[in-house]
Amino acid sequence: MKTTNYLYLFKLFLFVALISNTINAQPLTANAGVDQMLCPSGSATIGATPAATGGLPPYTYTWTPNWYLSSTTTPNPISSTPGWAEYTLTVVDDTGAVATDKVIVNMNNIAFVDAGNDTSICENSTALLGKPTNASLPGVTYVWTPTSTLNNPNIPRPTASPGLTTTTYSVTMTSTGCPPKMDQITVYVIPTPNIDAGPDTTIREGQTVTLHATGGFYYAWSPQNTLRYYYTADPDAEPIVTTTYYLYGTDPSNKCPAYDSVTVFVTKSNQIVIYNTITPNGDNENDTWYIGNILKFPNNTVELYNRYGKLVYKTNAYTNNFNGKVTGQELPAGTYFYNINLGEEGDNAKFNGTLTIIR
Repeated sequence: MKTTNYLYLFKLFLFVALISNTINAQPLTANAGVDQMLCPSGSATIGATPAATGGLPPYTYTWTPNWYLSSTTTPNPISSTPGWAEYTLTVVDDTGAVATDKVIVNMNNIAFVDAGNDTSICENSTALLGKPTNASLPGVTYVWTPTSTLNNPNIPRPTASPGLTTTTYSVTMTSTGCPPKMDQITVYVIPTPNIDAGPDTTIREGQTVTLHATGGFYYAWSPQNTLRYYYTADPDAEPIVTTTYYLYGTDPSNKCPAYDSVTVFVTKSNQIVIYNTITPNGDNENDTWYIGNILKFPNNTVELYNRYGKLVYKTNAYTNNFNGKVTGQELPAGTYFYNINLGEEGDNAKFNGTLTIIR
């Protein structure tokens, strides 16, 4: 009977103690720790010590997301995130109570600054050094060298003026709490091309002349209204008056230009100039039969015969538009015989000869 009473009293004591502990227990609290700032390639332990208090132990821990964490179920995992990350700690105690807290792990701005990519500029031009985002990342100091061709060696993005010399610039970047970071950028200077449009020349009205450019890689000639192939080194010029042609040429990168000019002097003439070959392949080079000054004789007649003496082409008021086709059909490659009548009196009003079609 006494044993039974003692057992009853012991159970009552345990019950009262349990109720007392539950009533007096502190609320469950999670503590993810203070926000952390990492240096490049660094890591940090997150979670306070302890990471959970109150409630009824034991606790279970869950960290989310799992990005760059050594563990998601321990109270103090290690984060090695390469950038900004926000982690949430969820704690559950033995009664099923839940508490959460958050911590931010960020990378020091020194991780995101650098000297920028190598670049090329023309002679006596300028280049902006440094990554474009450098200027928006505070807390970093800069020392650039060599200083002699920089507008300011202590700013995130200095302007370099290397003149005629390719130059490599070095920068040392520092930020509180992290080791210095060093980087380089090379500014390549492209030499100005030695563009030459060739010597001045003289032609008779109605003639064409081929110009010759040297020293560049890409070319553009102007004015273009009396030129053919004006984006090449060797355009054909057909001026009817004395004309100065201007040449724009660049290096192979098509970045750095130079200029020159050439004058084609034109002497007045009514004499027609007959070219004897066409290559009508659609490349816009010698695709039509050109007869210089023919437009001055609007009453002209032009005839073409094949080698058997058969008339294959005839037109009045020819305008330099024959492209080797008759009624849409291509004439075979070969040599043809022409008769040209300017429609005027005199021995100098009629011409004959050969025209070769090359395909």
